[in-house]
Amino acid sequence: MITDPWAVVRRYPLTCMIILVNVVLYPVTSGLDSGDVTGLFQHMTFLEFQERGPYQYFANLTHTIESGQYWRLLTPMFLHFGLLHIVFNLLWVWEVGRRIELVNGSLVLLLVTLTSSLLANFMQYFLYGPSFFGGMSGVVFGFLGYSLVWSRMVPRRTTGLPPGLYIFMLVYLAVGFTGAIDLLGLGSLANGAHLGGLVGGVLIGIVAGGINRRPR
Repeated sequence: MITDPWAVVRRYPLTCMIILVNVVLYPVTSGLDSGDVTGLFQHMTFLEFQERGPYQYFANLTHTIESGQYWRLLTPMFLHFGLLHIVFNLLWVWEVGRRIELVNGSLVLLLVTLTSSLLANFMQYFLYGPSFFGGMSGVVFGFLGYSLVWSRMVPRRTTGLPPGLYIFMLVYLAVGFTGAIDLLGLGSLANGAHLGGLVGGVLIGIVAGGINRRPR
């Protein structure tokens, strides 16, 4: 067991960096409860928007891309709407992300993170339209999807996650689309982001697993 914090950072540098960046940026959404959608938050949403009275008007995706605001395609993963939201997500990032980084290295983890985030944001937008959404949950589903495919294709280097966790992931995803979880009053789930992130992780897992299954 590693007890030295710096040893943990050296062993899982990207996982720790992802967690740190999310914690540092957590206050970005602190003004939403009072209706304040200005500041840095305004520059991190998937689409550019303008506030007119009590309403927000979103630009279209074409404008976002043509105006060179490419960072918006990724930055929603750093937006968390409440303490429970960020704590839950970052616990999963630590538990699954560090396993991928240990087995496959920081570069693969970075690729899974970016791909899952990108597809999560696009899927959420295309399924539900312009809205305020964010968080690392889409990326977490990407981590789980990658881990599932990788561990099945390259069992000699499994990430070690229990099979029951993947079953829970799929059940949670399916139930989320029914709207049942939203009725608990914990906020609306970004189900499109979960699905998009999962697809991104699975795709990278197939590529990485296929490469590592080739005869040496």
